[in-house]
Amino acid sequence: MFLLGVWLAGGAVLAANMLKDPGFEKGNTLLDAQTYWAGAVEHIQDAAQAHAGKGVIRLVSAPARGTVFGRLLLRSRQTDASGKMYAFSLWARGSGTLHLGGIRYVAPVEGKPPYEYDWQEEGTKLTDAWQKVSYTIDVSRRMVNALAMVVELRGGGEAFLDDVSLETVVQPGAFVTAPAGHLVLPMGEAKDLVMATLPQAPVFVSVVKGKDAPVCHELTSTAEGKAVVPSAWFVSEQPADCRVTVCSGGATANVNIAFATPESIARSLSLAKGAALTKPLRILYLGDSLTDFDRGRNYCDKVDLWLNQAFPGLASFRNAGIGGDYITRMEDRMYGRPAHRQEMYDGLWNEKYDLIFIFLGHNDTKTTAKSDLKVAVVPPEAQDASFRKVIAQIRQQSQAPIVFISGASMVEEICRRNHEKALPTRPNASLFGLPVHVEAFNDVLQKLGKELGIAYLDVYTPMKNHPDKPSLFSPADGVHLSAAGHAFVADAILAALASGIGR
Repeated sequence: MFLLGVWLAGGAVLAANMLKDPGFEKGNTLLDAQTYWAGAVEHIQDAAQAHAGKGVIRLVSAPARGTVFGRLLLRSRQTDASGKMYAFSLWARGSGTLHLGGIRYVAPVEGKPPYEYDWQEEGTKLTDAWQKVSYTIDVSRRMVNALAMVVELRGGGEAFLDDVSLETVVQPGAFVTAPAGHLVLPMGEAKDLVMATLPQAPVFVSVVKGKDAPVCHELTSTAEGKAVVPSAWFVSEQPADCRVTVCSGGATANVNIAFATPESIARSLSLAKGAALTKPLRILYLGDSLTDFDRGRNYCDKVDLWLNQAFPGLASFRNAGIGGDYITRMEDRMYGRPAHRQEMYDGLWNEKYDLIFIFLGHNDTKTTAKSDLKVAVVPPEAQDASFRKVIAQIRQQSQAPIVFISGASMVEEICRRNHEKALPTRPNASLFGLPVHVEAFNDVLQKLGKELGIAYLDVYTPMKNHPDKPSLFSPADGVHLSAAGHAFVADAILAALASGIGR
């Protein structure tokens, strides 16, 4: 472990703070007090007690397990932490000794818990004056399933905590560059991955195949700065998604590899060639979790992959999908009103787009027991009104053609099962995917499309009629797209581009 000051003195590069509301101005959205830990936590709104602004957290230690302490957990758990370094810091004052640390969640070993604590060896003695407390946690050569940051006050006293920061750290000069971010390869066929990095540098490689546990490897880059990842480490004889993460000095690069049948590869490439691009095509995707999830290998990435294989260098995109989005949330965000993950639209109109896809409806059309499952969370009349405002705002900002993608035909059986399972503890649990609500949403899109001159891409009907529809969705929820589902939507977009949609 290295102290943050050592890294900064060496010229290490810190990324932007990953935490929202680090100053606790909106409440305690960052720190959890577990019931089995000692201590009490309180959120205070008082500029006189805060380091900056008005929000501050007060942690009071208490006797437990033969000692006196108070402990808090940072809610922002890092799920893709292997091979990285993190700088964790905050401002503190009070009494007692403050220690920062992390919890590494690891593969369970018989007789041991599936986690390991990593604490600062020397804590910081708190005083009435504010001081910055920092710690760098190095998992650049470790395999961890997840990493969570913790704060502990030892000894009797109280700590006031403010302005928390969590940043990734990269050693001076360190870099890793992948030849491509997403590849689709025939099953059983793969070449070694050649990544660029510093010469003769230690390299950490993490490989995840499908839902298998990650497997880690170590190698040393060549004198020419090439890190060669043998294909034997990631090749699959079956249709599968594989994620290869290559790390060196805290710098990381990911390659998402989908192994598919030669027939599906040929079909996708043929559809892409039908788009007949003759000039650059910049696409903006607006949507919910079906667009936001599985970044690096989702349908947006696949469309980009195939278009650039057919027409090298001509296609690019911005994915502004936001999990949990409704058309009403999109409206708020478009008009600068407070909204969920507002930052995802930062600088949205600072660039020119050639085509805009909107893929919503999966949250808008969910329903609850409160309405006896008869009313969508965003009813059709509200969908209509909100879409009109969103389209008006888009057309003020961009001349790009717009395409509505229909809501997907989700797996009703799985959605109902999950709903019924949740009812005993959540009487008003949501139910996704009822055809009556999704079809009504799609009717709204088609009506608006005709009135406003917006193209409509129907993925609902072919999904509904697919011979193996469940294979297109997550078996856990029946809502989110599987690897096959992302490929399905990507092929539908490629076919639509080939037909001239939106152009």
